[in-house]
Amino acid sequence: MMHGPLPQAKERPRSLESRIQEHLPELPSSERKLAELILDFPGELSAYSATELAKLAGVSKAAASRLFKRLGFRNFEEARRLVRDIKQWGSPIYLHERHQDSSPLPSESQAFLSDHIAALTRTFEQLDDEGLDAALHQIVQARRIWLVGFRNSYFVAAYARWQFIQFRHQVHLLPHPGETLGEHVTEFGEDDLLIAIGMRRRVGDLTRVMQAARERDMPILYLTDSLSGENRELATWTLSCDISSSFLFHTYVGPMGLIHYLSVQAVRLAGKSGRVRLEDIEIAHEQVRDFD
Repeated sequence: MMHGPLPQAKERPRSLESRIQEHLPELPSSERKLAELILDFPGELSAYSATELAKLAGVSKAAASRLFKRLGFRNFEEARRLVRDIKQWGSPIYLHERHQDSSPLPSESQAFLSDHIAALTRTFEQLDDEGLDAALHQIVQARRIWLVGFRNSYFVAAYARWQFIQFRHQVHLLPHPGETLGEHVTEFGEDDLLIAIGMRRRVGDLTRVMQAARERDMPILYLTDSLSGENRELATWTLSCDISSSFLFHTYVGPMGLIHYLSVQAVRLAGKSGRVRLEDIEIAHEQVRDFD
C-alpha cells in the first residue's frame, strides 16, 4: 500500500491568557484594567468589537489598541481570530461564558437533557453508512484491535474495549499506565485494526500512533469530533461525533452512544462466535464468583 508524505503537526500559537500573564505586572493601569477583564472570560472576546470591549472595561480604544500590540498581535482582529480558534479547539476556559458563572439552577435540568439529546441526534445523523459497515466488518474480522485515546478520549477508548472484549479476543487499550507506546506499536500488523479516539483536545501522541499504524499498512478507524480536521487523512474510515454543548464542557453522549451502537451491531455481525464468547464469559463469571 503506497502512501504520500505524512502530515506535519502544526505548532499552536500562544494563548491569549498566557500572553497577558507574562505582561500583567508591567501594564499601565488602563491596559491592566482591560487585561483583567479579559482574563475573567477570555472566550467572550470573540463576541465584541474593539470599541465595545474598551467601553465594557471603561478604558479608551487607544489603550485597548496598545494592549493588543503589546501582547504581540498586529491588531484586535488578530487576537479575536486566535480566541475563535482556541474555542474551536475546545479549551474550557474559553468556552466558559459570563452567564454560566452563577449558582446552580435546578430549572436547567430539562434544557440540559435536551442539549444532550440534540448532540446524540446530530452524531447519528452524520454517520456515513458505507464507512460504518466497512468498519464494523473490520471490528469483527481483525486479528487484533488496538484502541488508543488520551485525556477524555481515553475513557471512551476504555469503554470501547470493555464492550468489544465481550464478543471477541485480542482487544488492547493503549497507553497502559506507566508504559511507553513503542513496545506495542512494534506489534502493529496489517491484519490488525487501530481504533483511534481523538475528541478535542488532542495530543501529539495520537497523531504519532496513527502515523505508525499507517506506515505498517494497518487500517485505522478514527472517531473524532465534528469540527476536527486533524488526522482524518491518516484514517481509513472516519466517524464524526458531535460533542458541542450549550453548557460548559463538551458532552460525550455522542461518542459513548456511537461505541454502544458499534458494539451491538458487531455482536450481530459476529454471529455464533460472538454468542459463544458471551456464554463462555458468563460461565467464567460464575466459576470465579465475580459478582455477589
